[in-house]
Amino acid sequence: MNILHIDSSARIEGSDSRALGHRLVEQLKQKFECKICYRDVNIGLHLLTPEHMTAFYTPEKERNQKQRNLTIISNQLVAEIMASDTIIITLPMYNYNIPTSLKMWQDLVMREGLTFKSTPNGVEGLLKNKTAYVIVTNGGMAVSNPDNLIEQLMRLFLSAMGVEQISFIHAGELAYKKQQSLSAAKQQIANI
Repeated sequence: MNILHIDSSARIEGSDSRALGHRLVEQLKQKFECKICYRDVNIGLHLLTPEHMTAFYTPEKERNQKQRNLTIISNQLVAEIMASDTIIITLPMYNYNIPTSLKMWQDLVMREGLTFKSTPNGVEGLLKNKTAYVIVTNGGMAVSNPDNLIEQLMRLFLSAMGVEQISFIHAGELAYKKQQSLSAAKQQIANI
Protein backbone atom coordinates (compact mmCIF):
# COMPACT_ATOMS: atom_id res chain seq x y z
CA MET A 1 0.00 0.00 0.00
CA ASN A 2 1.41 3.38 -1.03
CA ILE A 3 0.10 5.98 1.41
CA LEU A 4 0.24 9.73 0.91
CA HIS A 5 -0.19 11.17 4.41
CA ILE A 6 -1.00 14.89 4.45
CA ASP A 7 -1.13 17.01 7.61
CA SER A 8 -2.48 20.55 7.50
CA SER A 9 -2.82 21.66 11.12
CA ALA A 10 -0.87 24.80 11.99
CA ARG A 11 -0.14 23.12 15.33
CA ILE A 12 2.66 20.61 15.60
CA GLU A 13 2.30 19.72 19.28
CA GLY A 14 -1.15 19.00 20.66
CA SER A 15 -2.88 18.67 17.29
CA ASP A 16 -5.81 16.27 17.48
CA SER A 17 -6.04 15.94 13.70
CA ARG A 18 -2.33 15.05 13.43
CA ALA A 19 -2.66 12.50 16.26
CA LEU A 20 -5.66 10.83 14.62
CA GLY A 21 -3.89 10.73 11.26
CA HIS A 22 -0.85 9.11 12.87
CA ARG A 23 -3.15 6.55 14.51
CA LEU A 24 -4.71 5.66 11.16
CA VAL A 25 -1.31 5.30 9.46
CA GLU A 26 -0.08 3.03 12.27
CA GLN A 27 -3.19 0.88 12.02
CA LEU A 28 -2.78 0.46 8.26
CA LYS A 29 0.89 -0.41 8.76
CA GLN A 30 -0.17 -3.26 11.09
CA LYS A 31 -2.46 -4.70 8.40
CA PHE A 32 -0.52 -4.05 5.20
CA GLU A 33 2.99 -3.59 3.94
CA CYS A 34 3.05 0.18 3.52
CA LYS A 35 5.26 2.76 1.89
CA ILE A 36 4.56 6.19 3.39
CA CYS A 37 5.02 9.54 1.67
CA TYR A 38 4.53 12.25 4.30
CA ARG A 39 3.67 15.85 3.44
CA ASP A 40 3.13 18.68 5.91
CA VAL A 41 1.46 21.28 3.71
CA ASN A 42 2.54 24.08 6.04
CA ILE A 43 6.10 23.69 4.76
CA GLY A 44 7.42 24.72 1.35
CA LEU A 45 4.22 25.52 -0.53
CA HIS A 46 3.16 28.83 -2.04
CA LEU A 47 0.14 30.71 -3.30
CA LEU A 48 -0.57 30.67 -7.01
CA THR A 49 0.46 33.67 -9.07
CA PRO A 50 -0.37 34.60 -12.66
CA GLU A 51 3.12 33.36 -13.59
CA HIS A 52 2.38 29.93 -12.10
CA MET A 53 -0.87 29.68 -14.01
CA THR A 54 0.85 30.59 -17.27
CA ALA A 55 3.55 28.00 -16.61
CA PHE A 56 0.98 25.29 -15.80
CA TYR A 57 -0.92 25.89 -19.03
CA THR A 58 2.16 26.18 -21.25
CA PRO A 59 2.97 22.79 -22.82
CA GLU A 60 5.95 21.26 -21.05
CA LYS A 61 8.20 21.30 -24.11
CA GLU A 62 7.48 25.00 -24.65
CA ARG A 63 8.23 26.19 -21.11
CA ASN A 64 11.20 28.47 -20.61
CA GLN A 65 13.58 27.92 -17.68
CA LYS A 66 11.67 30.28 -15.38
CA GLN A 67 8.42 28.44 -16.11
CA ARG A 68 10.08 25.07 -15.51
CA ASN A 69 11.28 26.37 -12.14
CA LEU A 70 7.77 27.56 -11.28
CA THR A 71 6.32 24.07 -11.81
CA ILE A 72 8.86 22.14 -9.71
CA ILE A 73 6.89 22.03 -6.43
CA SER A 74 3.56 21.40 -8.15
CA ASN A 75 5.08 18.58 -10.23
CA GLN A 76 6.46 17.00 -7.06
CA LEU A 77 3.06 17.15 -5.34
CA VAL A 78 1.34 15.68 -8.40
CA ALA A 79 3.89 12.85 -8.52
CA GLU A 80 3.23 12.12 -4.83
CA ILE A 81 -0.52 11.82 -5.28
CA MET A 82 -0.20 9.86 -8.51
CA ALA A 83 2.12 7.32 -6.83
CA SER A 84 -0.30 6.74 -3.95
CA ASP A 85 -3.19 4.34 -3.77
CA THR A 86 -4.32 5.58 -0.35
CA ILE A 87 -4.53 9.25 0.63
CA ILE A 88 -4.87 10.33 4.26
CA ILE A 89 -5.66 13.99 4.78
CA THR A 90 -5.93 15.49 8.25
CA LEU A 91 -7.53 18.87 8.61
CA PRO A 92 -8.81 21.01 11.43
CA MET A 93 -11.63 23.37 10.55
CA TYR A 94 -10.36 26.94 10.71
CA ASN A 95 -12.94 29.72 10.55
CA TYR A 96 -15.53 27.38 9.03
CA ASN A 97 -13.20 26.30 6.23
CA ILE A 98 -10.16 24.18 5.44
CA PRO A 99 -6.72 25.50 6.45
CA THR A 100 -5.06 27.86 3.96
CA SER A 101 -2.10 25.49 3.77
CA LEU A 102 -4.36 22.69 2.52
CA LYS A 103 -5.94 25.01 -0.04
CA MET A 104 -2.45 25.85 -1.33
CA TRP A 105 -1.78 22.12 -1.74
CA GLN A 106 -5.10 21.68 -3.56
CA ASP A 107 -4.29 24.53 -5.96
CA LEU A 108 -0.87 23.05 -6.71
CA VAL A 109 -2.02 19.46 -7.18
CA MET A 110 -5.12 20.21 -9.29
CA ARG A 111 -3.43 20.25 -12.70
CA GLU A 112 -5.20 19.96 -16.02
CA GLY A 113 -3.85 17.07 -18.05
CA LEU A 114 -2.24 15.49 -14.98
CA THR A 115 -4.88 15.06 -12.28
CA PHE A 116 -7.97 16.08 -14.27
CA LYS A 117 -9.08 17.02 -17.76
CA SER A 118 -11.79 19.36 -18.96
CA THR A 119 -14.47 17.88 -21.20
CA PRO A 120 -17.68 19.26 -22.72
CA ASN A 121 -19.49 17.49 -19.86
CA GLY A 122 -17.31 19.03 -17.15
CA VAL A 123 -14.20 17.98 -15.28
CA GLU A 124 -13.06 14.36 -15.48
CA GLY A 125 -10.67 13.12 -12.82
CA LEU A 126 -7.59 11.24 -13.95
CA LEU A 127 -6.67 9.66 -10.60
CA LYS A 128 -8.43 6.31 -10.57
CA ASN A 129 -8.49 3.41 -8.09
CA LYS A 130 -7.49 5.50 -5.11
CA THR A 131 -8.97 5.53 -1.62
CA ALA A 132 -9.02 8.63 0.57
CA TYR A 133 -9.51 9.01 4.31
CA VAL A 134 -10.19 12.56 5.47
CA ILE A 135 -9.89 13.24 9.19
CA VAL A 136 -11.71 16.42 10.18
CA THR A 137 -11.55 18.09 13.59
CA ASN A 138 -13.25 21.22 14.86
CA GLY A 139 -13.78 22.99 18.12
CA GLY A 140 -17.40 23.96 18.21
CA MET A 141 -19.52 22.84 15.27
CA ALA A 142 -21.53 19.63 15.06
CA VAL A 143 -20.85 17.48 12.03
CA SER A 144 -24.59 17.49 11.30
CA ASN A 145 -24.80 21.31 11.25
CA PRO A 146 -25.92 22.35 7.73
CA ASP A 147 -23.32 25.13 7.79
CA ASN A 148 -20.54 22.54 8.15
CA LEU A 149 -19.39 22.34 4.52
CA ILE A 150 -15.99 20.70 5.01
CA GLU A 151 -17.10 17.25 3.87
CA GLN A 152 -18.79 18.64 0.76
CA LEU A 153 -15.75 20.74 -0.15
CA MET A 154 -13.32 17.86 0.25
CA ARG A 155 -15.55 15.38 -1.58
CA LEU A 156 -15.93 17.82 -4.47
CA PHE A 157 -12.17 18.42 -4.68
CA LEU A 158 -11.15 14.75 -4.48
CA SER A 159 -13.84 13.50 -6.85
CA ALA A 160 -12.85 16.19 -9.39
CA MET A 161 -9.49 14.41 -9.57
CA GLY A 162 -11.13 10.99 -9.85
CA VAL A 163 -10.92 9.84 -6.22
CA GLU A 164 -14.34 8.34 -5.51
CA GLN A 165 -13.72 6.08 -2.50
CA ILE A 166 -13.71 8.70 0.25
CA SER A 167 -14.28 8.06 3.95
CA PHE A 168 -14.59 10.82 6.53
CA ILE A 169 -13.61 10.53 10.17
CA HIS A 170 -14.96 13.38 12.28
CA ALA A 171 -14.04 14.63 15.71
CA GLY A 172 -16.31 17.62 16.16
CA GLU A 173 -17.18 19.92 19.02
CA LEU A 174 -13.84 19.26 20.70
CA ALA A 175 -14.22 22.38 22.85
CA TYR A 176 -17.29 20.88 24.52
CA LYS A 177 -17.00 17.11 24.35
CA LYS A 178 -13.42 16.32 23.53
CA GLN A 179 -13.09 12.86 25.03
CA GLN A 180 -16.39 11.66 23.57
CA SER A 181 -15.56 12.97 20.08
CA LEU A 182 -12.00 11.66 20.08
CA SER A 183 -13.16 8.26 21.33
CA ALA A 184 -15.73 8.06 18.51
CA ALA A 185 -13.10 9.03 15.93
CA LYS A 186 -10.65 6.45 17.30
CA GLN A 187 -13.37 3.82 17.06
CA GLN A 188 -14.00 4.76 13.42
CA ILE A 189 -10.29 4.30 12.76
CA ALA A 190 -10.26 0.95 14.58
CA ASN A 191 -13.08 -0.24 12.32
CA ILE A 192 -11.14 0.46 9.10
